[in-house]
Amino acid sequence: MSPSLPTASPGGPGRTGGTPNLGFLRHDLPRHRLTTFLVACGVLVASLVWFAATGITTAAAAAPSGPSSAVAMAATPGGGGYWVASSTGGVYPFGDAHSYGSMSETALNAPVVSLAATPSGQGYWLVAADGGIFSFGDAAFFGSTGGLHLNAPVVGMAATPSGDGYWLVAADGGIFSFGDAAFRGSTGSIHLNRPMVGMAATASGDGYWLVAADGGIFSYGDATFHGSTGSIRLNEPIDGMAPGPGGGGYWLVAADGGIFNFGTAAFDGSATGDINPLLVNQLASTGGAQQVLIVDAPSAASTTATLTAYENDGAGWYQVFGAMPAVDGANGWLPGQSRAVGDDTTPEGMYAIGSTMYGTNVDPGTRFPYHQLVCGDWWDEDAASPTYNTFQHVACGTTPPFADESEALWTEGNAYPSMAVIDYNSPPTGPLGSGIFLHADTGSPTAGCVSLPLNDLDAVLGWLNPALQPVIVMGPDSVIRSF
Repeated sequence: MSPSLPTASPGGPGRTGGTPNLGFLRHDLPRHRLTTFLVACGVLVASLVWFAATGITTAAAAAPSGPSSAVAMAATPGGGGYWVASSTGGVYPFGDAHSYGSMSETALNAPVVSLAATPSGQGYWLVAADGGIFSFGDAAFFGSTGGLHLNAPVVGMAATPSGDGYWLVAADGGIFSFGDAAFRGSTGSIHLNRPMVGMAATASGDGYWLVAADGGIFSYGDATFHGSTGSIRLNEPIDGMAPGPGGGGYWLVAADGGIFNFGTAAFDGSATGDINPLLVNQLASTGGAQQVLIVDAPSAASTTATLTAYENDGAGWYQVFGAMPAVDGANGWLPGQSRAVGDDTTPEGMYAIGSTMYGTNVDPGTRFPYHQLVCGDWWDEDAASPTYNTFQHVACGTTPPFADESEALWTEGNAYPSMAVIDYNSPPTGPLGSGIFLHADTGSPTAGCVSLPLNDLDAVLGWLNPALQPVIVMGPDSVIRSF
């Protein structure tokens, strides 16, 4: 079937499409399948095993190669097939699902994060993290947040039963309603323990549930609260939810394939045995740390990576947050002892977190000592200086002897509203580079630091606890397990 041209608002980053890998799903799961299929929707490993066993084959054409991950799934009305969407806008139909188009050949401003099918099964919507909407087949465009400044990225969507509207949910729980989707409430003004990851609509369309990464459930309209995992220690965060039959319950799915059922939603199994163990358990060593940040890049040339955070509470390791998008050096990665000053690479290895955190903003709630930057605060990056690779303060208005090679930290509010020091080349063992920080994303590759979206950064900085001797392990996926 020839794909129709999309009706779309601008959205998504400049990446080409590719066959999606078996990544986390970040969307509500379809309501038209058995719960065994629900597990498949939650974890693509299980779905691929399922459709291979039943003889369902893909109707998708070969897609261009490129970095991509599966982010969402939606079932056809009869349950005989489904679509999988990738972060780069690719849409992959299986079974009786047909292709109506995709964004895989289009440069996007933000990655695709969710997918919803129309009631007829003859169309679907994609939504990007900036709230840009892409409509295909009989899916009509009712509006988007692509032109708005969002406090937090969009993470999910749900269509109304009529197909004449949809809701978008942001990571802070903000709700955006379009078409005949009625606004029933949001958590936009509430401080959340963990960010929202998805939503599901009730059968009537007169309400919806929101789910957070810790499994906290927020019910609005005629959506009834049936329980949550908010008080349960999860091995990995919740990634999505699906309503049970008749709206009398719901399922939550975790990143490790664990299923949590509430109300009338029955438990028919989970896919935890099919999912790889936590990355922290695959490391050669954690150096005795009880908190570990892992920055895992696809290759040594990559300027992007994924950050995950883990804590060991004595009973074992568990993942604290969902995966976070990270940016690294403009020239990729090198082993720490192979770097040179100014080479714009990020050092591979395992490093402690510096004893003081800094930022131009007030303390965002860190457990480490925090210094709010003022005029005269520098990071000495002159390899010939006796205070090389350390924080230094001089009188405001004076120029230190190391100034030409160094950073005037208080002037870098875009990058350093808050930050942690990564103890690379500390104490210095040579001109291997300095000033390697975990800081805020500026929209570009770094000179060797690791950057995160500010909301993610502040969440990580507030979680890090000096009493637990946190470390950061970082590098390309091919070598990261050796540290």
